[in-house]
Amino acid sequence: MAPRPTQIVDASALIADFKEEEGHEKFRDLLADEQNILAIHATNLCEVYYGYLRADGAEKAEEAWRKATDFVGVIETLDARFIKRVGRWKVEPKLGLGDAFAAATAEDNACALVTTDRNDFGAIETAGALQIVWLR
Repeated sequence: MAPRPTQIVDASALIADFKEEEGHEKFRDLLADEQNILAIHATNLCEVYYGYLRADGAEKAEEAWRKATDFVGVIETLDARFIKRVGRWKVEPKLGLGDAFAAATAEDNACALVTTDRNDFGAIETAGALQIVWLR
């Protein structure tokens, strides 16, 4: 059985790291800390994959998938309890479907969400609904 993650990674965090955008150093620091176990839901990894596929083609999409799975665990939970949790995040506070998966995965694992997406997750942090690790 894989160890329980200490942080859940949103697609925006992986993309920031891969493209060396602002905040990628903080992501690298999280990876370098041996006490951290980072994971991403398969749906959010799909967001990374299709973003690269659409913008850069199949080769870059495959490279992004390989890089991600080299250092981030992939969570594939899709049972009814989890999907209902995703649905609740989708409805209130009206997250996009990918962000709802990220939030539900962080909640399900009782750990922080690593993201760059202040527009969607800022109010959630303010409300105390999730702990957020901001890359920028």
